[in-house]
Amino acid sequence: MSEQAAPTSLQLPPHEGRLLIAHLDRLATWDARTPVRIVARARALGVYSAPPMEVIAFVALPLAEPVEVELDSTTYAADLRASVKDDGRLTVPPVVVGDAALAVLPPADSWQLPIPGVSGDIVPLVDTAVAEFRRRAAGVSDSSPGSPELQRLAQEIWDRPGFGGLPLRALHAARRLGFLSDDASRLSASTCTGWKRLTTVRGQVFVRTVPPVNRPSLTVVK
Repeated sequence: MSEQAAPTSLQLPPHEGRLLIAHLDRLATWDARTPVRIVARARALGVYSAPPMEVIAFVALPLAEPVEVELDSTTYAADLRASVKDDGRLTVPPVVVGDAALAVLPPADSWQLPIPGVSGDIVPLVDTAVAEFRRRAAGVSDSSPGSPELQRLAQEIWDRPGFGGLPLRALHAARRLGFLSDDASRLSASTCTGWKRLTTVRGQVFVRTVPPVNRPSLTVVK
């Protein structure tokens, strides 16, 4: 008997589909070729992405129709965005070569007791760091994307510790993706062997405590 094939389309509730569209719009605006790994099991869809800040972002969404066979596929943010319709129907886009940043996903359990916080208390810290980067970047001799001087500046700022010991790059990514907003919503920071995690009501951001051997460049988008 042949094995049942993975689904080629998924159905989300319309409201959840619109939330996914908004998330993918942010990712694609940041970098259209941001790798995105979608994992569907039973009635849940997990969307992992690797935006250009050495982090993994994650959102979880319910499915309106369960899947009988697990789906695990990697594509680009822009391609996935184009495949999601307003009614929540998602057509699985063509698979791209798996991105190294998403080859190993964060663990689901064994996280230590979280440190609680409030989103609105974190936003000023992130916004101040963004303003500092823009101010100092304007004064570098070579401000072209990927220049060594600009990369050193980005690394200096975004590797600084922030809330719960998370590097500022994780908080900046959360702010850029709409996970952090200037309100009273609750969030938390927690650790696990090899990882740190920011959990918000809108999504999660993970960062490795030991960076990959071939560390990609930090990209800062205005």
